[in-house]
Amino acid sequence: MNPLTLKENYGPLTRELVQQPGDFGLGKVPTRLKPVSTTTSICGFCATGCQLNIHLDKQGQAINLTPKSGYPVNLGMACPKGWQALDPLYTPDRATSPLLRNAKGEMEEVEWGGAMEAFVSKLKAIQKDHGRESVAFLSTGQIPFEEMAFLGCLFKFGMGFLHGDANTRQCMATAVMAYKQSFGFDAPPASYADFEESDVIVLVGANLCIAHPILWQRVMRNKRNPKIIVIDPRSTETAQAATQHIPLKPKGDLALFQALTHCIIRDGRIDAQSIANTEGYEEMAEFVSELDPLWAAPKTGMSPKAIEALAETVSEPGKRVSWWWTMGVNQSHEGVRCAQAMINLALITGNIGKPGTGANSITGQCNAMGSRLFSNTTSLVGGHDFAMAEHRAKVAEGL
Repeated sequence: MNPLTLKENYGPLTRELVQQPGDFGLGKVPTRLKPVSTTTSICGFCATGCQLNIHLDKQGQAINLTPKSGYPVNLGMACPKGWQALDPLYTPDRATSPLLRNAKGEMEEVEWGGAMEAFVSKLKAIQKDHGRESVAFLSTGQIPFEEMAFLGCLFKFGMGFLHGDANTRQCMATAVMAYKQSFGFDAPPASYADFEESDVIVLVGANLCIAHPILWQRVMRNKRNPKIIVIDPRSTETAQAATQHIPLKPKGDLALFQALTHCIIRDGRIDAQSIANTEGYEEMAEFVSELDPLWAAPKTGMSPKAIEALAETVSEPGKRVSWWWTMGVNQSHEGVRCAQAMINLALITGNIGKPGTGANSITGQCNAMGSRLFSNTTSLVGGHDFAMAEHRAKVAEGL
């Protein structure tokens, strides 16, 4: 029996293994995944906003992806969710054409023109019969700034809608109010680079390892050997990887932050220069004057000694302390006041406006801030304030 030659062993499975130079700095790739061009996009899975290179074939279809190496958010990294960002394009149940409910109540495919005609005619009929205030639009945090601004203008000024909102405003309402009341503007005073510059990182109700993996990688890039403190009733993956886990009693966040503020002020561990640039410090100090660790202990499930120790850690002179929270605060009991209490802790200790510091709300969608700032949810177009007459006039003139 003659031995099989290489040519006789060559088949479709072998062809899958053949690699060619991929161009675009990709090295070698399987022949079927060799792109003819690339474009960029933002991953839509979580709030991090990683940039991805999308590899396109001759038909302009996405066939593969790689993380963008020079992008300041993900620095060439991608998590498992990002690597699988193209999977929804090829799922068998993906909708590829408009669906319209028929007389039987069943969804059936229709042409794009027919879908547009049905939408416009029904919308006009509803507005005619019930008034402009009878309709509203709800947007998302997974479209770009420009589309959000256009969406707000289109619905409000083109289609006559009086009411509009976004799911990002709904899930981030507490952070929105906390920032606007504390700073006068809805925006976190930090960047992802601060993860790599902090000496103490306090994560409150945030499970970065799972929910925001690239942000956790930014924490791991920190060369200052930071102390990572997780405040969370749950023993999450992030809590298990942290330096210290504080399994706080549910609804005990605000009591803890108020007691920490009490200890820091009582012991004179404040930053006078930072406080000089604030308003309302004396009133706040008086408010927390009796909210000591003994008062907070039963509310938090922590011992007074543990609260005292944490207060020393987050106010240590010369240390950069940053506070980070997600939905564990934003969608919780007294969420606005909890967020403001963390902002106050950053302000009185001077941990604001410097590398590795800040009181920072992490969002849930990649352009949640865009929705809040540029699509008429928490402010007028371009971040202008509803409450300021000159801002309203400026936006009206521009429109």
